[in-house]
Amino acid sequence: MGKTFRPGYTENNELITSPDLVASAHALMGGIDLDVASSKIANEHVQATQFFCPSDDGLNAQQWHGNAYLFPPNGTYYWDKPNERWKFTRGSSPTLKSSHAVWFKRMYNAWLTKEIKQGLYFTNCPDMIRYDPRIFSFPICILRTAPKLLKVTDTGVKEQRTCTSLVVYLPPVDNSGAAVEKFIDLYAEKGHILS
Repeated sequence: MGKTFRPGYTENNELITSPDLVASAHALMGGIDLDVASSKIANEHVQATQFFCPSDDGLNAQQWHGNAYLFPPNGTYYWDKPNERWKFTRGSSPTLKSSHAVWFKRMYNAWLTKEIKQGLYFTNCPDMIRYDPRIFSFPICILRTAPKLLKVTDTGVKEQRTCTSLVVYLPPVDNSGAAVEKFIDLYAEKGHILS
């Protein structure tokens, strides 16, 4: 914790999903078994049974399982262990994709191969609608208001409003009808549902 990755950014300077969205994720999936892109501080709020911090490299180096939750770290592919830093990506680069799209692809593949039972993907990157149209294969909630995320800084935890955000649900294959109905019931009051 606290290693510098770029000017003004440390592992302690991160965004965490707002408490109401965390509560909805737990209610929808019956608990979060794994938060694949988290930290010790973030998990105090998310309360996943297991979590991967940056140095675990949940994107590339770990097996996912159970009910997985994902709020991708902004601007990163993975933890570059030999150099002890994040490897960056930019959505505007002609050769690299948005980190939000890279992480969604990982969750999608984990769901497709049944590595995970179900997954909930939260993004504050509205450009995901063009980065990876596969999100439209799943129920989506376009949140009515920009959520107040928790921002962890070196001086404590503060609320910070983000931009237009989406919640994408990858339901269990063996019970998708009932699971999707539950998603709609839980999230309809939070925004517009596409299903």
